Amino acid sequence: MKINLLLLSVAATGLVFAQGPRGRGPGGPGGPDTEARLTKTLNLNATQQNAVHTALQEHRVATSGLTDQMHTLNTQLHAAIKSGATDQINQITTSIGTLHQQMLASQSKAAASIYATLTADQKTQIGDHLEMLTGGGPGFGGRGPGGPPPNRRNPNNNN
Repeated sequence: MKINLLLLSVAATGLVFAQGPRGRGPGGPGGPDTEARLTKTLNLNATQQNAVHTALQEHRVATSGLTDQMHTLNTQLHAAIKSGATDQINQITTSIGTLHQQMLASQSKAAASIYATLTADQKTQIGDHLEMLTGGGPGFGGRGPGGPPPNRRNPNNNN
């Protein structure tokens, strides 16, 4: 059971790093494409655009350096796995979990800040697809820059 959990943790960590650095490029959470996409999709006014920019910039500042820390921890985890150092594996995966929590909390706060500026119609348009507000990412179940999945209640409505 412990080995299965360890292998699952390693695989999940590998998937995170296989996606490349998050939040640094145009397609990452909080990237410039997120602002442009939201402006176009939701027809944001100037005040809302400023609020989106501010929220995403605060998210970028709050998470700057976390990707580098995550890379370092991933390297340490691989070394611990190869050496069979199970005590280090526990410590390192706990640290990775803490970094994931910090990134998700920051992204969620940015989403809440943006959501608070939306009109009732814009909130209806977003629906349960909150991943749109920050460009997708962990915990949001989002699909990133591609937008939300088709409306599942009405399969013919592919907004």
